[in-house]
Amino acid sequence: MSDDKSTYLRPPRNGVGIGDYTLHDFAAKWMMQQDDIAEIARHADANAALREQPATKPRLVMFGDSITEHWQYPSLEGVELINRGIAGQNSSQMLLRFEDDVVSLAPKIVVILCGTNDLRTYVGEPSSIGGSAHARISRNVRAMTDISKANDIKVILCALPPVGRDLQQVSRDTLAVQAVNRWLREFAARRNYPFVDYYLALADDDGHLPPQLGQDGVHPNPAGYERMWHFLLPAMQGSLF
Repeated sequence: MSDDKSTYLRPPRNGVGIGDYTLHDFAAKWMMQQDDIAEIARHADANAALREQPATKPRLVMFGDSITEHWQYPSLEGVELINRGIAGQNSSQMLLRFEDDVVSLAPKIVVILCGTNDLRTYVGEPSSIGGSAHARISRNVRAMTDISKANDIKVILCALPPVGRDLQQVSRDTLAVQAVNRWLREFAARRNYPFVDYYLALADDDGHLPPQLGQDGVHPNPAGYERMWHFLLPAMQGSLF
């Protein structure tokens, strides 16, 4: 081993597993220290530039994953729209970067769309993780909205879009998507948040994302995004005034 002590692994001694840690605990703590799991660095320079500029019009942050990041939405007169989507992120990563990518920009409104990557299955059947993913999404959405309230930021909460029929392609369970959306709708109603139902905007008669609105079964195409914008615009306009 190198004499450079900065390269040593330093778990506690006299324990079981890796020091006093289980292998899982040690790996999780090591990753948190070594890697930017939330990808806070992704928008850091752009955020710093925005913080240096006085806001000349109300800011609205579009906060989400790839569905948000890839959205080429139109401009909105009198509003500074800021995209803070990062592809592949789950709701836990989004919560970790919420202070940096939303609160630090002092927006009037945040539009939150998260959860589809929590429902993505990497091992086993898509239906097998629905319950645990649902619990994680609800915890993280509640936390993000609580942070928003504490910072006088209005919230617009969005339903998850539907997914396509090919489970091998989408790796998500339609029933789990629907269950999360029911919770999001009920939570938005309890908090008096505008709720934007992207599922209703995009789903076919069987509750799936049709190929004409999203060829890969997860991401909307321009026609799908146009429908989403039609649903989102009234909520944004209502929250601005």
